[in-house]
Amino acid sequence: MKNENDGRYCYFTTGEFAKLCSVNKQTLFHYDRIGLFSPEIVADNGYRYYSYKQLEVFGGISILKEMDMPLNDIKTYLENRNPQNLLELLEKKQKEAQIKIERLSYLKKYLAAKSEIVLESMNAYEGSVSYVTLPEEYYIFSEYHGEPEIGEITTAFIEHMNYCHSLGIYSPYPVSGIIRTNNMPGPEVYGYAQIYTRILNKKGISNISIKPAGTYAVIYHTSGFRNAYHSYQKLAVDVRSKGYQLGDFFYEDTMLDELAMHGYDNYALRISVQCINI
Repeated sequence: MKNENDGRYCYFTTGEFAKLCSVNKQTLFHYDRIGLFSPEIVADNGYRYYSYKQLEVFGGISILKEMDMPLNDIKTYLENRNPQNLLELLEKKQKEAQIKIERLSYLKKYLAAKSEIVLESMNAYEGSVSYVTLPEEYYIFSEYHGEPEIGEITTAFIEHMNYCHSLGIYSPYPVSGIIRTNNMPGPEVYGYAQIYTRILNKKGISNISIKPAGTYAVIYHTSGFRNAYHSYQKLAVDVRSKGYQLGDFFYEDTMLDELAMHGYDNYALRISVQCINI
């Protein structure tokens, strides 16, 4: 630091100023090249000096950059700065920050729900039927009228996912299928009646369907779709043996898909059905 006139004028070399501002010297060189922020003094020998007064300006640039403001926009603002422009800028950035907060909050919930799905699958006992009380859940449904053929089913799943995205719905729960219990899956029969996506809540969303609260029988299947009918049949037999009547639908949730497994034959499924007292 270079001092003159009892310290009222303090100058820092590029290295000193960069260290004070927690940046590298190349950042200062770049800002100078684009005309955003230049040293107050460039000596005849090429040495560059920044004044203590520039510390606050650089701090302001750093804050604006933290707000994702492009360097060219920062340059334009600084060239035209005044209280009114600052107020308008701050109000605009407050709105942008609120949007980011809401997106990050949703992302946090999304990741937490996704983690719960994976943990549930990892801790599940394949082939064992359990009975659980589930709360009311909310779904977006699409009717399926295609053949039980993998190409048509995959296309329908993608179209359903795109439909959800068109509604602004990005659910952590995978696109899944519903099979009517009077159309029991078998070696040659595997017909979806509907395709659905579970959503975290129904707030602000129209056209939702409700999966009723109640007692559900659940079985986990970890070898994909090809022989999943065995688990469907085992589930139905167990429910009836307990004195219940099957609800109208089997709910087939894909718990572990291509993000975690290799190929359809290794997908993990959770199959559930509501148990109706006779």
